[in-house]
Amino acid sequence: MVTVVVSVSVALVGCGPEKPKEYTGAEPSEASATAAAQFAPLVRLHKKESLLPMDATRFIERSVLRFDHDGLCRDEEPVADAVDPRRLGLRTSAEQRYRHQAVEPGEPSSQPLSCPGHAADKERAATEVGAGFYLDPPEEVRKGEGPGAAAYWEYHKHKTDPARSAYVYWFFYGYNKLTVGNRHEGDWERVAVQLRDGKPQAVTFAKHGSDPCRVKWADLNQSDGHPTVYSALGSHGSYPTAGYHRVSVTFDRTSEGGAEWRTWDKVRPVEGEPWWGYGGWWGAQEHVDGFNGPMGPYPNRQLPGIFTDEPCGGADKPPSDPPAGEKPPADPPGEQPAPRTKEGAIQRYEEYLHAVGREDIDTVCEVAGPAAKQAEDQGFGPCTATFLITFQMISPARKKALRTATVDPQRVVELAPDRFEMPAASIRSSETFSESDLGDSTMGYMKDEWYVVD
Repeated sequence: MVTVVVSVSVALVGCGPEKPKEYTGAEPSEASATAAAQFAPLVRLHKKESLLPMDATRFIERSVLRFDHDGLCRDEEPVADAVDPRRLGLRTSAEQRYRHQAVEPGEPSSQPLSCPGHAADKERAATEVGAGFYLDPPEEVRKGEGPGAAAYWEYHKHKTDPARSAYVYWFFYGYNKLTVGNRHEGDWERVAVQLRDGKPQAVTFAKHGSDPCRVKWADLNQSDGHPTVYSALGSHGSYPTAGYHRVSVTFDRTSEGGAEWRTWDKVRPVEGEPWWGYGGWWGAQEHVDGFNGPMGPYPNRQLPGIFTDEPCGGADKPPSDPPAGEKPPADPPGEQPAPRTKEGAIQRYEEYLHAVGREDIDTVCEVAGPAAKQAEDQGFGPCTATFLITFQMISPARKKALRTATVDPQRVVELAPDRFEMPAASIRSSETFSESDLGDSTMGYMKDEWYVVD
């Protein structure tokens, strides 16, 4: 189905000039721990939040350190099973830091068989940004620890105006679970308090799905001089208000009434953490956007838009009814994973077919999230736009047939234990579908659920 969308949408994608972003890095020598605590935010968690903040060091200590050779050759054996946070970063000598051999093209390998061999004279260190190291935590870490966890800060200076500076606050969670196409271990979020001559002027929000924006200090809800930041359910995106916040084809949702995270009670300079200097990923790498563990703070990391003057716009209040033409998603399901079976893949694909028949764009873009995101990255437009075109291409009679379609298990092809091909010919309905008009789809199991991945 996604291949059909791609082929018809090329001509409709336009690219305009992007507004240049200003990047700044941390300058710890000029920071004040007292000021950092003074301006640290009150983070209001969603009242239904179950994936709580946690200490990044404890996340490391409960994880396994692995190495991924550009997504093609994942080593079967971990680099370290009991991970010492100090050996990830700059707290130890270069000789004591975690290192791993690079692969040597053309050389044989025993594990895994599809990969080149390792070159004994070519090593990568865990302090190299993006070298291939990643932390792989157990599922029980996802729930986090609670609002008593540490938060982290760093200090930035404006590039051209010496009167302007900012404290960036980093928040860490063990797991990110947004309903559509965004689930991964490890979740780093941040906001920044903009200062002029040492006095707070605004808070910068690194929102999901859009460029950073700011809200003036006087316009924010405050608690004893600390700005209130609302953390979205599951995704933990930071927002200035409670309500619904559009993110691509779904919503981030924030609320009143949730637990209060008084970050100033345990806010620490990030460069003082034992793992400071780690340049790898905080979570497994699936090599699909939205499903990869993120990078965290590291030395010389340049952040965009800390000093943005772009306003965040009007407040989003919790609506009594959904906005016109928009359907807010139901609350995210519990932590019970979908069955990792052929039957589970078929059931999910049938849900997708029914949604296509109903023109239910939210469900379609959820199930097809990984494949649609890959197409978007190739320049074919967002899922919401491209599938609207697909809906127009399918006749009313065929859409009606898809609403009750089923899949013939005998025609489903097992490509791997967690990957099944769903040929168009496997669709059983009152209409006949073929590869040329509907396309074949591949279902892959990712983050406890089945998705269309190709």
